[in-house]
Amino acid sequence: MRVQVILNPWADRGRGAQQAALIERVAQQYGGVDLVQTERPGHAIELARQAADAGYDVVVAAGGDGTISDVVNGLMRGNKAIAKLGIIPVGSGNDLAWSLKISTDVETAVHQLFTGQPKTIDLARIEDDHGRFRIADNNIGIGFDAVVVIATENITRIHGFLMYLTAVIRTITTYSQMPQITAHFDAEKVEQTVMMISFGIGPRGGGGFLLTPDAKQDDDLVDTLTASKMGRLKMVSLLLAVFNGTHMRSNLVTMRQNKQIRVRADRPLPIHIDGEVFAYPQDNVREVTVTSLPAAIEVIVNEEIND
Repeated sequence: MRVQVILNPWADRGRGAQQAALIERVAQQYGGVDLVQTERPGHAIELARQAADAGYDVVVAAGGDGTISDVVNGLMRGNKAIAKLGIIPVGSGNDLAWSLKISTDVETAVHQLFTGQPKTIDLARIEDDHGRFRIADNNIGIGFDAVVVIATENITRIHGFLMYLTAVIRTITTYSQMPQITAHFDAEKVEQTVMMISFGIGPRGGGGFLLTPDAKQDDDLVDTLTASKMGRLKMVSLLLAVFNGTHMRSNLVTMRQNKQIRVRADRPLPIHIDGEVFAYPQDNVREVTVTSLPAAIEVIVNEEIND
């Protein structure tokens, strides 16, 4: 089995670089891996595309959720990936790894690459009104949670879940741009002012927020959380509930499951995909379409949990 590892040395605020020697040492007992490191933003997309075209059986993202997202986008040809995905989670959030029960211990994760089994999961495609598109493997956010991701770009002294929590608290104190949207959830039309819309292929985002706790990565459905316009005290209450998924009982929240969702807003939308900014407000994106891609990629997971 030919395995290419794409390591992001800047993952988890620069801690990714420290894992290269360990990854190569542990992999030696299985015949070794070819390891390359990214050199710039988006480089993992190029490296993954090259690895797939070179015939590697498994292409491994060693980094955070953003690195995994880049590798997934590099592996895609149309609506399917042409090589299996491996994950060595060394990021700040590691939400997809959490959902798939892939260990955040680097040595254990490397062992799982060679002893695990492939699990087929869904992805989703988002396209905006400028013709840009990207594949998402875990979640997409419009509004509040996208502003949170933008806020993390200016937080440098802390990392992991605490970084996301700090960004959430800062955003609550300042967030006021709540768009009026017209959305089509498959055939259901909705018009309302929203705080945010979160799309989940998996259940968790931001390193610990269960925004779409019922989401399953193999049901050909995108789960959504639509939160109505609300004041800051209600935002705090919602935040506390999101930790354990009880926000779904709130009358300010609507949960749905659909195959395709189209959203148009009265103002530019901040958008994140898998914890990375897809659109800043200045990009003037006002409409997006999110479509489920069923059984789009195989991921190497722990053999014990692959059902």
